[in-house]
Amino acid sequence: MPSTPPTRQAALPRPPAVTPARAAKHRDFKPELARATPVASPSPARNAARPVIAPAPVAMAAVARPAVTAEAALRPWEGRPNADFRHRIAQAERSAEHAQDGYGLRNPSSGALGRYQFIPMTLRDIGWMDGAGAWTPAAARHGVTDEAGFLRSPAAQEAAMSDYLARQETILARGGTLEAAGATITAMDGSTITLTEGAMVAAAHRRGAGMLARYLAHRRDTPDAALTPAQRSAFDSVEHRLRSFAEVAYVSERPGNRMMARRGGPAA
Repeated sequence: MPSTPPTRQAALPRPPAVTPARAAKHRDFKPELARATPVASPSPARNAARPVIAPAPVAMAAVARPAVTAEAALRPWEGRPNADFRHRIAQAERSAEHAQDGYGLRNPSSGALGRYQFIPMTLRDIGWMDGAGAWTPAAARHGVTDEAGFLRSPAAQEAAMSDYLARQETILARGGTLEAAGATITAMDGSTITLTEGAMVAAAHRRGAGMLARYLAHRRDTPDAALTPAQRSAFDSVEHRLRSFAEVAYVSERPGNRMMARRGGPAA
């Protein structure tokens, strides 16, 4: 007897996959969020000026600086009597235009030294050198024992100038030349020159007290006398100083007269 084939059961359909239920979307959350969020203030304009905040000053360590006094600012001759007169002498000697105001200058041809171009004979005359050319104790009192020391020291040269001016005044006074101060003379070209003490001292510095005395005697006593070329050259030099220093202020450098001038008395 034939076997009966097994009966195939029909496949049952699978139930559809169940997707979890999605929460319903509430559309009223935005009003709630808006009520919970604070109102935003408007942003400043991008190009609006922003306040500048200056950085705090940085403390700097104080640097001590030496005080500058009026005396420290003075040039060597400016602290001396007749400062303008001295400077004019240096200009006339062409030393003021050199380095260090001419204090280190040595004339190779004449041997004249420093700002005021002292020659050895002049230094001997004021007692700073002896007959053998050695520097004396008078120079040593100002720190000078040799030529190099003299050229290094503006203070010593100014002291030597004071001694020189006082010496020239003394020589001119003894010879009666200073008595001509205030007088008017006729120059070689027919013009007039009014003599001043400072101008006569300046002329003596250039050509010596003796040459100045000879010039004045010639103009006073023998103005028409013939002159040699050498005499005329010397007298021209004297006249140039008498003219160019006529308006330059000058006070006596002689110690006694200087003391009288400080007390307000007459300077002889």
